[in-house]
Amino acid sequence: MVDALSELAVSCAQKSTVSEILAAALPLLQELTGGGAIRWTSDPDSGHALPGNTGTLVLTAEETEQLTPALAILDNAIARAHAQTALADLEERMNNAQSLANMGDYDWHIASNTNRWSDQLYRIYGQAPQSFNASYDRFLSFIHPDDRERIQAIHQQAYATGEPYEMIERIVREDGKVRYLASNGQVLHDATGTPERMRGTCIDITDRVRAEETFRSLVETSPDAILVLDHAGSILEVNGHASTLLGEPLIGRAAADLRLVAGEGVATFTVTGEPLRLDITTANLSDIGEGCRRAMFLRDATARIEREQLAAQLREIQVRRRQALEVNDNIVQGLVAAVLAMNHNPGMAKSYMETTLAAARRLMDDWLEPLSGEDLRPGDLIRRSPSTLVIEQAAPTITSLRPRILIVDDNGVVRNLMRLEIESLHNYEIVGEAADGEEAVARTIALKPDVVLLDLAMPTMDGLQALPLIRAASPAVRVIVLSGFDSRSMAEKALEAGADRYLEKGFEMDLGIVIDEVLGAA
Repeated sequence: MVDALSELAVSCAQKSTVSEILAAALPLLQELTGGGAIRWTSDPDSGHALPGNTGTLVLTAEETEQLTPALAILDNAIARAHAQTALADLEERMNNAQSLANMGDYDWHIASNTNRWSDQLYRIYGQAPQSFNASYDRFLSFIHPDDRERIQAIHQQAYATGEPYEMIERIVREDGKVRYLASNGQVLHDATGTPERMRGTCIDITDRVRAEETFRSLVETSPDAILVLDHAGSILEVNGHASTLLGEPLIGRAAADLRLVAGEGVATFTVTGEPLRLDITTANLSDIGEGCRRAMFLRDATARIEREQLAAQLREIQVRRRQALEVNDNIVQGLVAAVLAMNHNPGMAKSYMETTLAAARRLMDDWLEPLSGEDLRPGDLIRRSPSTLVIEQAAPTITSLRPRILIVDDNGVVRNLMRLEIESLHNYEIVGEAADGEEAVARTIALKPDVVLLDLAMPTMDGLQALPLIRAASPAVRVIVLSGFDSRSMAEKALEAGADRYLEKGFEMDLGIVIDEVLGAA
């Protein structure tokens, strides 16, 4: 019996797979049971269940004394085969993972100076797997000479404290190529506190380091000033151009202190307080809570602004050229025709003048087309200087009785002619004149007129700005707007601002009739 059991144990030990073990064991089991029938099945029949879901042995012979220890030998052999298969699978998956990650692991037994390296760690060092014992001295021989002292100091610190360590070291392969490794590990101590083992992992980060070096080179040679900010907006890193543009020091400062915000032509200040005009853009480098990083790109906007200003000036010159041609074709020619007809046919001269005024208003409408969707607003009609005509002449003063009229126009000749027309045709008292919006408000307060004849385009304050102030100063006053602008473009705005009537300047104004109508409606 003992010899038979020993033969079974030896036969099972020599096999490495479950199928090989079963093939060798079943005949021997039959002999041990006196030739009884024993069969294997994968179905969960009643019988002896083998380890690891291997199947079931169905016994058709009577159980003997030898059967129980024999089955124990078989079970142990099958369990060993399963364990070896699982271990081999685990090692294969680990090796595949380390190969994909370009990572290796080590386990140095300090007392024996023997070091178990994974296959991938050998490859990282440019060596064939398991080709030598990676003793500590052999390991140090691969370390870049400039890094050896630092690496040994890190290890000595780990020996003394038992604390985990992390480091980046350079290794020099036998072919002379330099690789960068990121390593971490820990020294394990025995019960007496003596360092016993040092184990950890290494990752080849050469490609990442070289990519970072290339990126940093690009950053340093970039025409932009580049800053890297943390989640709170503090400056972590800068390139040389940023230091040149903004001044030193920058690291640790808050970007908000320098008034750095994204946008074109943003006004900001150097650390010395000097103003700059910058184009600023930002980009997120990471979005992980407090670990987030943001890059800020700054470029001096002076050259761009100067180019845009030059382009705007060229466009303005082109617009003025076109406007000058339109004025010549539509206004000057019409005025010349009116002058020539004046001595021969006054009616025709008047027709030419009316046509010319209409053409002038159309031109103004064209030139006042809203820019970027923005229509005219109060203040847009302020003149740089009062309107003037070439010939100034004093109009006779005619004293009349009320109603009281205040004439507001920045052109002195127009004011005189309006005074002459009103006083010669109607029994009104002209109480005063004003040449701009501010003066109109002041004269309304001081003179308290019944009617204000108000121009729109004037210096200092235009008519649209002055209207609500005149109304507030004298709620009972009647305001008639007299303007050279086409009523289609300006009448609604004037009435909304508080005017009682809107008249286009020209031959058909009929001031007396309009004043009577406005006063009669009061």
